[in-house]
Amino acid sequence: MPETRLRTTLEELQRTLEEPDAVDAESRQLLGELVEDIQEVLARAPEEREDSDPSLLDRLAEMTRRFEKSHPSLTAAVGRVANALSNLGI
Repeated sequence: MPETRLRTTLEELQRTLEEPDAVDAESRQLLGELVEDIQEVLARAPEEREDSDPSLLDRLAEMTRRFEKSHPSLTAAVGRVANALSNLGI
């Protein structure tokens, strides 16, 4: 169940990034890369996920700080992704 929720949240985040005025170009690129990296981790077998890049959560935390005031709904989505990754042990 947590993985399904994570995938749904990632899809929501991607849709938000497709909106023209959602974020600036740099943030769009950084978040897009982060979403791709997370999807790569999810494509692995569960036992291989433990070796995932530990910076994923750090990068999510940075995105949360970056968007906290200017994009509260985006901040919430990024926070949900971080929580879901943590719940999956990634």
